[in-house]
Amino acid sequence: MNEEAKALSDGLARTHEITDYDFWRALKSIEDELYWLERNRRPIPIDLIYVRAIVRTARQKRLFIAYDPAPFDPF
Repeated sequence: MNEEAKALSDGLARTHEITDYDFWRALKSIEDELYWLERNRRPIPIDLIYVRAIVRTARQKRLFIAYDPAPFDPF
């Protein structure tokens, strides 16, 4: 992924205007569109592949930011 795409996915991961559900829904819509194109033997736009990579990376970063390996205080 190039630097511009990394910066865009970082920005999307850190924004509070987009919920986790919005990320999931966007990724699901992109996957559905790609599936439809493949099943109908249509050409797949490279921009759609880039958007999927950006949204997927942003969602993974968002999930990692929220991940707490020790959610409970051991003492």
